[in-house]
Amino acid sequence: RDLLKMPELGATPPDYGILRSAGSRKYPSKNHCVYAVETEPRIHALLTRLHDDRLTSRLPGEAKQAVLYISHRSADAELRDEPLVKELIGAAPEAAFYACDVRGIGESQPNTCGADQFLRPYGSHYFYAGHSLMLDRPLLGQRTFDVLRVIQVLIAAGHQEVHLAGKGWGALPAALAALLSSDVRQVTLKNALTSFGDVAGSENYQWPYAIMLPDVLKHFDLPDCYAEIQSRKLQLIEPWSAMDGMN
Repeated sequence: RDLLKMPELGATPPDYGILRSAGSRKYPSKNHCVYAVETEPRIHALLTRLHDDRLTSRLPGEAKQAVLYISHRSADAELRDEPLVKELIGAAPEAAFYACDVRGIGESQPNTCGADQFLRPYGSHYFYAGHSLMLDRPLLGQRTFDVLRVIQVLIAAGHQEVHLAGKGWGALPAALAALLSSDVRQVTLKNALTSFGDVAGSENYQWPYAIMLPDVLKHFDLPDCYAEIQSRKLQLIEPWSAMDGMN
């Protein structure tokens, strides 16, 4: 928590808005609804709930387990195209399925530095990562905070446990949130970074500045985190090295 520079979660779950459906998006369910979870004042994580019935109101929490998928680049695209999504739904058809874009990802991706500048050198992803470090709140910590706040919303809605999944960039805040939340009972990480040490030891690496955590190697590395959550039925699928993070 100290390295992530996260504020206190508090006992009260955040508010959320219910967004109007944009119609069929060819997701693996008949219907869906998107919720804007205000994880901090004026900052939202976008949460998509898949459901066969039409959803136009508050989060239904009838299922004991919630599967929460943290996207790599876009929950919208990955709900259609990512094989892991279909595997997670098929493995637990009785569970409620949610996909989440944390701040700055997918539906909340900014164009602060100009259109289509997100991944370019000194584009908006770098811009916000740099400013976050200047303000002593690394972006990885902010995104981990988003995941923890969304988990609070799911538990408050009536779900009793969370299967937390993440892909690529989303696997990092998912892993760190699993460390910090007792409501997470199962963890699945696809294309998770092997270690911060691999990035530090590579002259050329492909992971964005936004995943960097200052001073982390003085204290721990990602394999330590993975070992700590091994008891949560951890699945590590196709880990990515330092050279894979821009895929």
